[in-house]
Amino acid sequence: MRLALEQIALDEQPRGVNLATDSLGDSGFLVGLRSLIAAHGQAARALWLEVGERAAIEQLPVLRDLGQQLRPLGVQLGLEHAGERLARIERLYEAGLDYVKLDGALVSGVALDGARADFVRGLVWTLHGLEIRVLAEGVVDAADARSLWACGLDGITGPWASAQPLR
Repeated sequence: MRLALEQIALDEQPRGVNLATDSLGDSGFLVGLRSLIAAHGQAARALWLEVGERAAIEQLPVLRDLGQQLRPLGVQLGLEHAGERLARIERLYEAGLDYVKLDGALVSGVALDGARADFVRGLVWTLHGLEIRVLAEGVVDAADARSLWACGLDGITGPWASAQPLR
């Protein structure tokens, strides 16, 4: 975390850091995390913190509190590897998420599977209704990318996306 914040301070480029779900259960870690981020002022505005889907299921109150404390500092809070369990997370709207990354296993093959595309479209509609951006992880081909854009996603990651020229 410290390295990411120091690099942001040097080059002003956004950085993402993954937090282990288990670390959310460590109050000492969370206190130190908040202090470290607050001490880096402007750099915090380019910091993106991600937790796995399991965190929203097992640690929702902690995740909510973390978001409430870090959002005023400009930190973006996201959920990664989100899949079919996402639709079953009670009170997801309380998590204070800025973005959700849909798992590659969920989005893979969406171009050839209408039911999968409908499910993704429904998730996107629901998350956008909560003012949460939606990205797809692990996109490997153009057909899936086109289908995902058609579902309303805000961004994609993965081998296909990385191979595209910058514009």
